[in-house]
Amino acid sequence: MSHALTSSVVGAAAVAVLAGSLDITAQAARGQTSATRTIYASATDKDGTALTDLQATDFEIKAGGKTAEIISVASPKIPLRIALLVSDQGTGAFQRGTAQFMQKLLGHVPAEFALYSIVVQPEKIVDFSHDGAELNAGLTRIGPRGRQTGTAQLLEAIQEATKEVQHEDRRPAIVVMRLGGEGPTTLSGNEVRDQLRKSGAVLYVVSAAGAQGSAPPQARGTDAVSVQQGQLRDQELAEGQFALNQVLGDGAKESGGRHDQVIATTHAKAVEQVAEELLHQYEIQYALPEGVKPGEKISVTTKRKGVTVHAPSRLPN
Repeated sequence: MSHALTSSVVGAAAVAVLAGSLDITAQAARGQTSATRTIYASATDKDGTALTDLQATDFEIKAGGKTAEIISVASPKIPLRIALLVSDQGTGAFQRGTAQFMQKLLGHVPAEFALYSIVVQPEKIVDFSHDGAELNAGLTRIGPRGRQTGTAQLLEAIQEATKEVQHEDRRPAIVVMRLGGEGPTTLSGNEVRDQLRKSGAVLYVVSAAGAQGSAPPQARGTDAVSVQQGQLRDQELAEGQFALNQVLGDGAKESGGRHDQVIATTHAKAVEQVAEELLHQYEIQYALPEGVKPGEKISVTTKRKGVTVHAPSRLPN
C-alpha cells in the first residue's frame, strides 16, 4: 500500500474523530415513540448510483400489508458501525478495496470499523475504531498471508459479527468480501438470518465471480469406508454451502443489502458503491399502523420510475 493511501486514511480518520465526538443516543436522535419505527434505506438508479434527493412523498411503506404514515425522511444523525469481513483465502486480494471503502466514509460521516480476517477461523484484526493508526495496522495485516482454500468459516464469522455490531447508538452494517471455497459448517442458515435480523444490521456481500462453489472435493480411496467418508464430507459441504447461500442471498436482501458477484478487476468499484449507499442512507420514520406488530414484514418502495429502494423487509421486535 502506498504512503499516500495510508496517509489519506489517517488524515480522514481525524475528521471522523471530531464528527463522532457528539454523544447522541438513538432514541433522542430519532425522536421515536412506541408508536413509531425508524428504518435506514438507500435508493439507487438503474446504474447503481446512490440517489440523494428523495423526499417523504417519494416513498411508500407498508407494514403487515397496511399502508404506514411516513412521518419524516432525513439524513441520519446516528454514526455508522461497520464490521468488515475479509474472506480472501489469505491472498490479500481485498486489501486495497477495504482501504478505499474506509476512505470513502471517513471524513464524510461519523463511522467506526471492525476488521475481521477469515482464512480459517474468524480473527478480529481491529475492534471497532475510527483511529487511523489502528485501521492502517489492520490493513497491513490483511495483505498476502499464505493461501489456503476450503477451510474458511465465513458463516461463523457472520454470526459473530451480528452479535458485535449491535449498538443502540449506531447504524450497524456488515460488509463481506469473499473469494469463496468455504469449508463445512454446522450452523443453520435460517438461525443466522434470524440473528442478522435481530441485530438490525444491513448486510452487503461482494463475491468474486464463481465464488458460490464450495471447497473442491478431496481425493478419496476406493474401499467402502473411504467412499462412505467421502460421501459424508460431500453432504456436509453441500449443506454448509446451502446454509451460507441462505444468509448471503436471502439474508442480505432481507436486511436491506444485497449480494454482488463481480470479476476481480471490478471488486473495488463494487465495494465503493456499497460505501456510497451507506454514505447516502435515508433515515425514515413512520407510524406503525394500528393492529400491526413491530416484527411483521414491511415493504418500502418508491413512486419514482427507474429507482430501486434497498430497505429491510422485517425489523427486530
